[in-house]
Amino acid sequence: MENNPHEIAKQIRQDFFAFRNGLLADALKDSGDKHRMIFGLNITQIADIAKKHEPNEHVANELWQSAETRECRLIAPMIYPIDKFDKATALNWISQIENTEISDNLCHKLLRHTSYASALCLELTDGSDMQRYTSMRLAINLIATGKNIDNNKMHEFAKNELSCNNSANISVAKRLIEDLSEIE
Repeated sequence: MENNPHEIAKQIRQDFFAFRNGLLADALKDSGDKHRMIFGLNITQIADIAKKHEPNEHVANELWQSAETRECRLIAPMIYPIDKFDKATALNWISQIENTEISDNLCHKLLRHTSYASALCLELTDGSDMQRYTSMRLAINLIATGKNIDNNKMHEFAKNELSCNNSANISVAKRLIEDLSEIE
């Protein structure tokens, strides 16, 4: 295979097609996933495809920009080189997150490994519903890996989120409060 980023992204899309699962794709669509293209791959299959490729920011960016395809959004954080994922790119990607699955994966596979992750948690607390959700998911990831966050500010933020009208945010806020209580 060539080292051309576009060709690598094309190969990754072909791998998605080869592993497609219509039943899972239909279930995801029925549950409200708004992506136009869903191949129905699970995270393990996507991670296996990612492992076949060297980290490459150009490939990751091309796949991330394929916002209409669920699996492209999920694999992009798996192949973006952590040391090249700067805060400006992180904020840009976060502003484009379309659902909690994409947020969870971005936090787990990429954001939690960045040097600025703790600061990012606080910065996102003033954002949209999805940005606030991402802030809390990232905080949970950081707690799980033993990294420092501002426990008091995140606890206060999560308590405030309990009164929002977004069920996903309420659920993750409860989880964050539990995790923060365990480390106190």
